[in-house]
Amino acid sequence: MRASIAAAIRAALNDPKKKQRLLEATGWDESMPSKLVQEKPAGITLDKLDALLAALDHVVVTRDYLDAMCTMGKVGMFCECARSGGGECGAGR
Repeated sequence: MRASIAAAIRAALNDPKKKQRLLEATGWDESMPSKLVQEKPAGITLDKLDALLAALDHVVVTRDYLDAMCTMGKVGMFCECARSGGGECGAGR
């Protein structure tokens, strides 16, 4: 299952401590969470988006960053061989 911000928001709204953290971070009143999940939901305004993500402990990174981290993980971020000029370490090398 792919993680989603919507699922994280719904989960946070069902946890009293996390819900309170969202309310404090965004400055929303108690009525806003129910507006987010109703049949015709209210939107999250751009000025609240960064605070909302931070309250959920989420960060936004680019796909290029994630691809680079995967590459470093395959090769070995702390690969002594490569750092010493001996070529790449890692699976299949």
